[in-house]
Amino acid sequence: MEFPSESRQLCHGISFSHYEPAPSLSLRRGSQWSHESLSVNRTLRLQVSDLKFCLGYITMNPDGSRNNFPCPKNKAVRTGSQCDRCRRLDHSKFMHHFHTTGEAPAGMRKYLEQPHFLYVASFAHGATKVGTTSTQSKWSRLAQQGAVVARYIAGAADGAAIRVLEDLITEHVGLGQQVRQKSKVKGLTSWELNLASLDEINDAAAAEARNFLSAQRGLETYGIELRDEQWEQPEYAQRVVEAWDAHSLHPWDQEIADNQFNIRVRGVLGQTIMVDSGPATTLRLIDAAELKTHELDVADERGDFHEEQSALF
Repeated sequence: MEFPSESRQLCHGISFSHYEPAPSLSLRRGSQWSHESLSVNRTLRLQVSDLKFCLGYITMNPDGSRNNFPCPKNKAVRTGSQCDRCRRLDHSKFMHHFHTTGEAPAGMRKYLEQPHFLYVASFAHGATKVGTTSTQSKWSRLAQQGAVVARYIAGAADGAAIRVLEDLITEHVGLGQQVRQKSKVKGLTSWELNLASLDEINDAAAAEARNFLSAQRGLETYGIELRDEQWEQPEYAQRVVEAWDAHSLHPWDQEIADNQFNIRVRGVLGQTIMVDSGPATTLRLIDAAELKTHELDVADERGDFHEEQSALF
């Protein structure tokens, strides 16, 4: 289904920068971007459409920089964030297979030539994965994924070499490369683990992966160096982790799509927003992945909030 209008403002999810005091909702209307800060204690009214729309595609320039194009047809989608045409045009798909196929546009090759890092990340329900990130997104990649605990275990001058190590760890150590967003959110509200036990899980998995790498010969030939560096959470994410550790988080209890609601931002962890409805009310988690691809209007809300009192606060 095609919708020719470019007037709708589509949500691209939450974006992060190490140089900004707060993350933001990334919104695009046609080719124009805007960013709504998710600073702690900001009160917002969100109006979410019912339909989902294609978010366009990314191409890489010869120098390794990227272009982000809106969907030419403004197509509605049922699943995912791209229509078939934009998925075919998108260069980022080459990133995950270049180290095995050798196939990628020149700009993607340039991007992969920069130094990359290998990390082990753990999430609230205990799921632990191995992943890679470039130098320019070393910090923001883990912030965007919503890791509760993470450690960098290796670095290399070549991104393709790091991806080979990622596959080896998946095969020989048993760490997967993906964790579903819904399970991350569910883990934060299920209270099965605490921060101390999750840190032990992450530390053990990182050590096992690092020990496996240290037993491989010739790593220095590819410029690979083992590391033991813990990733540091931003303060707004620490708020969510502390609330989870205190068993104080609850699921969002309203429909997201085709709805309007008021929130007060209390913290952000990955693609989840910790909110309440004013003083002494329940802390809840909004899955911002459910906002992505929807038309979204954001406005500051200055009226009164109304919700039942929480027994926890």
